[in-house]
Amino acid sequence: MCGRYTVIELTNLPELLGALVRFDQAFADGPPDPRYNVAPSQAVPIVVDDGEGALVRWARWGFQPAWFKPSAKSPPPINARAESLLERPMFRGAVAQGRCLIPANGFFEWQTRPGRPKQPLYIRLKGGGLFVFAGLYTAARDAAGDDQLSCAIVTCGPNELMQQIHHRMPVLLPPEDARTWLDRSITDPSEVLPLLRPYPAEEMEAYPVGPAVSSPHNEGAQLVMPLAP
Repeated sequence: MCGRYTVIELTNLPELLGALVRFDQAFADGPPDPRYNVAPSQAVPIVVDDGEGALVRWARWGFQPAWFKPSAKSPPPINARAESLLERPMFRGAVAQGRCLIPANGFFEWQTRPGRPKQPLYIRLKGGGLFVFAGLYTAARDAAGDDQLSCAIVTCGPNELMQQIHHRMPVLLPPEDARTWLDRSITDPSEVLPLLRPYPAEEMEAYPVGPAVSSPHNEGAQLVMPLAP
């Protein structure tokens, strides 16, 4: 699964998507501050197609349709398995009408080590550039009558790099696939499901980081600093 990630800057979104990117009025004070330890239930920037192009909005990380009643044993899902999206009522409608992009600069995974604590690793594109996860979102009305968005990251099987770390990985979309995934005029799932595949391993890198990232209360650039050899 993907349970933590970073979103450090959004300035390259227009270049990545090859189009003008607008920001919702909630971003009137400018792009969000860098985040180095994004955790479930927190507000995250997502990109949706509102009919006029790419729009950045806030969403809560944890997919929560209006009918879903979360509990301690059944929290809103933060991930959605690519292989079973059409089999789950939770996500089926969103594949057709609720696709989004979730900008990130990297994500964390914890590698099992026999007889030792799990080792957190930071995984990113080589060089650390901005990319987007394939995401799904839904809206539910709050008490004031406003739409509150929530989202999940789509996951798939691992590539060669991730096989050494975990049995799943988030779907990272290259620019052309990202534009297709975002396009709200495409409502036939068969046109977008083939995009949900492992990202090329040779374009990614992973390195160990310190244990501080394991607490969602910790924040800052030091969380993605490589551990000293």
